[in-house]
Amino acid sequence: MTTRYFSDLVVEFLHQQGIDQVAFNPGASFRGVHDSLVHEENAAIAPRIVMACHEEIAVALAHGYHKASGRHMAVFVHANVGLLHASMAIFNAWCDRVPLLVIGGNGPVDAGKRRPWIDWIHTSQHIESVVEDFVKWCDQPVGQRATVESLYRAAKLMATPMTAPVFVALDFDTQEEVLAPDTRLLPAAATAPARLPALGGAELDHLTERLLAARLPVLLVDFSGRDPGTVAPLVALADALGLAVIDRGNRMNFPNTHQLNVSHTGAELLAEADLVIALEVQDLVGALGTFLPLTDQGLPAGGAELVTLGFNELLTSKWAADYQQFVPVDLAVAADTADSIAVLRECAEDPDGPFAAAEFTERRERRVKALAAVHTEARADWARQAEEAKGAERIQVAAAVAEIHRAVRDEEWILANTGSLTIDGWVKRLWPVERPGSYLGLNGGGGLGYGLGASVGAALAHQGDGTLCVDLQADGDLLYTPSALWTLAAYQVPLLVVVMNNRLYLNSTQHAERIAGNRERDTGRAHIATSFYDQPVDFTALARSFGVDALPRVERIEELVPTVQEAVARIKEHGKPVLVEVLMD
Repeated sequence: MTTRYFSDLVVEFLHQQGIDQVAFNPGASFRGVHDSLVHEENAAIAPRIVMACHEEIAVALAHGYHKASGRHMAVFVHANVGLLHASMAIFNAWCDRVPLLVIGGNGPVDAGKRRPWIDWIHTSQHIESVVEDFVKWCDQPVGQRATVESLYRAAKLMATPMTAPVFVALDFDTQEEVLAPDTRLLPAAATAPARLPALGGAELDHLTERLLAARLPVLLVDFSGRDPGTVAPLVALADALGLAVIDRGNRMNFPNTHQLNVSHTGAELLAEADLVIALEVQDLVGALGTFLPLTDQGLPAGGAELVTLGFNELLTSKWAADYQQFVPVDLAVAADTADSIAVLRECAEDPDGPFAAAEFTERRERRVKALAAVHTEARADWARQAEEAKGAERIQVAAAVAEIHRAVRDEEWILANTGSLTIDGWVKRLWPVERPGSYLGLNGGGGLGYGLGASVGAALAHQGDGTLCVDLQADGDLLYTPSALWTLAAYQVPLLVVVMNNRLYLNSTQHAERIAGNRERDTGRAHIATSFYDQPVDFTALARSFGVDALPRVERIEELVPTVQEAVARIKEHGKPVLVEVLMD
């Protein structure tokens, strides 16, 4: 009988939990698991290995994979050095509230078993301390049964709202031990997440009364689209109540083409809001400040009642201030988002309920008409701006975003990444983001190096289903993790990468211009140490060096649509990635 090792049981655990892919850059501290993943006798159950050239890329792969599919890709990281490399990407996932199962190795804790030099510098006491302040839970178990329990606890906690990454360090020796007769897996359902109840009781009664009385209720959404199943019910709820909708857009929460979506409009109408319901909104002050004057406490200066609903307050870090400014809201409810939307919708659509009254119906219709006018005017103005931008000598962001959409509009596309706040803002104005899951959001933590790795992960999640995954890739972000191109080519991932190359770290350049202007100094020097003007990068050549098909660089706006269409045709024909570089302002 073939000897089984504990690391074989780890592979069995991953299979049991439906984890069909794992990402890592190889390292000796998890060599036991690595051997079990490639062991011929485990071939029927072992997850597919996706090799990355850097741990930051490996974590980003899993980050994008989960956002695109709702499924988990486990990540293995090598000892302390691998975890340190991975830490930035783990922080992004923490801020983005994405559940990731990160499993680390560690050198031999028993000092008597360490090889000279390397095992000493790659062994840490409390190795989890590297990330403990921006993961939901972490552990460094010793022994087989303790490790099994830790893996199940980690998987359960990461998926229980609020979702977030977890980290478990596998002891070097435990991995390589012969599997003990009394060590076995727990039932698969042991990792089922705990559930919150729906909005109900006195809170539901109060909110119903306020929605009935409000002149202009505003619904703020931010992360509810993590569950694509919430989008259609949320639209139905907004329609039934005539809610103005502001979508902060960390996910595809609400169609941007819907007449009640007045995001980014800055409409004066919204200053009259007397009720604001914030559904899974992370930065409440930032969201409110886009349409309301605020007090120094972050409250609506006009006295609008403020209600929060969701999971945000169930997860905070003692180290990272991503919880944003504290706001003394009128009512804070921790409840299941999807179930709460369903309860509110049922109440709003009840033909015999309070919202069926003629007085409310008339008020709702007047409100919808006013909001629809704001929505229509704003979208027409954005389209006009993009059209005017096409006449510029150099390619402008608005024009590029509009033309890229024109090239892919007939495809079943998914925006895996939108690169930067500037690109993202124009995408939300110009692309019809209507299908649940069609827009995956930005990196969460503002950490560069996310875009390409996460896009590869998203495209892996859709590999073979005919979906066109699109990465609108900022050049500065790509330069952090260019070796993600190797993974892209090695696994023939069908991804359209459009490098939006302005040869700048634009945000840093803007800050340099701002501070120079404030000090009445020469703003023309703002590009120094924030640009690549003097040593430009040829991203087309870079992609080809990694084996990624790349078309000639686009330098004129009229070249953009035919070039992107050619790239899409190649992806559809060969099922392989293609990169298009766009030189732009």
